[in-house]
Amino acid sequence: MKLTLIALTVLAALWYAVTRAPFYLPPTDAATPALPDGPARVFGFATLTNPLVRLVVVGRWVPAEPARLRGWRRGAGRNIVEGPDMVLDGVVFTVSPQEMLRLDRYERTGRRYRRDLMMLEDGSSAWVYRLIGTQGLEAVED
Repeated sequence: MKLTLIALTVLAALWYAVTRAPFYLPPTDAATPALPDGPARVFGFATLTNPLVRLVVVGRWVPAEPARLRGWRRGAGRNIVEGPDMVLDGVVFTVSPQEMLRLDRYERTGRRYRRDLMMLEDGSSAWVYRLIGTQGLEAVED
């Protein structure tokens, strides 16, 4: 009985931390772009393809579907670069403006990554996070 109570307490604390208290996300700064007015689609090609990462970052279970970005490929590190005749596989998912703010904090938008609205292979658009400036390992270190 005592072990069950401890397990439930730990699960409740984890649930609260994931859904209500994103203390583990860095703060935004002045370079963070404005949030969309309503629900937004996001294309993930690296860590955001992992449903557990989306759960922790967004604060809820976020279903995703396969998507492709034509004319782009993975570059060094966690970036994408233009590649004619290339197709980048990833996932697309929908978030609220408040959830987009959590993604911006996770991606350090405005400081480490930029958020661009891009056209997916199916003709729909989605926000894509891309490294700012230097590509490769130097760009992902603070």
